[in-house]
Amino acid sequence: MMKHARGSFLIFSGFDGTEEELGLTSTNFWMFKNNDMDKSMEHFFSLSKEEAPDNIPMMFITIPSSKDPEAKIRHPGKSCMTILTMVKYEWFEEWKDTTVRKRGDEYYSYKMRFAKNLFDWACTVFPKIKDKLVFQEVATPLSNAHYLGAQRGAMYSAEHNLDRFHAEAVARNRCNTPIKNLYMSGQDVFSCGIAGALHGGLLCASAVLDHIVYIDLLFLKKKLKRRKAREMAQLAKKLE
Repeated sequence: MMKHARGSFLIFSGFDGTEEELGLTSTNFWMFKNNDMDKSMEHFFSLSKEEAPDNIPMMFITIPSSKDPEAKIRHPGKSCMTILTMVKYEWFEEWKDTTVRKRGDEYYSYKMRFAKNLFDWACTVFPKIKDKLVFQEVATPLSNAHYLGAQRGAMYSAEHNLDRFHAEAVARNRCNTPIKNLYMSGQDVFSCGIAGALHGGLLCASAVLDHIVYIDLLFLKKKLKRRKAREMAQLAKKLE
């Protein structure tokens, strides 16, 4: 019912310059070369290893330094950017038994083909970053497997296709397992990403405790709102 998700490919770039100087923004950008996303991704994943780096159909751009209110204090005059796309694990599989940071020149050259095309694409949106690049690190599915323990480099866990969310698959994919005291948590028991992992943890906690933790959180939220209201009322009285 569930399949491995595609591997993730990321570029971490650092720049000399503030967000104002480089024209950066805290907005996330999803870039697509075709409006038929399913078709373009299916075509991309059907390509050979050699064809793939020059035919990337989508990418995601986020600028962490523009989101962090303390970035200008801790790293004045600097900015950073993360670029992400999805790739096939099989394109990098031949290097799976090599050691991190010692995978060889062919691996480096291959991953940098992806990186150059993605970064050049990002420069069409943010042209001022090209001449201000001072740092760049590239992560492939093998990097994700090493640093995150992500199976086949799929940092977003199981494939999020329609089958994954059919009622039977959702019903069978629970935190409880047939093995006593073994529970599943994280993205696979809910959905992908940070929010999915968070809710997976809450569902797992509920299974372990045999208690609906969400109800506790609801009451806690109401309690905190009442406390905040009292504090605001007391502050208003002092200012009168």
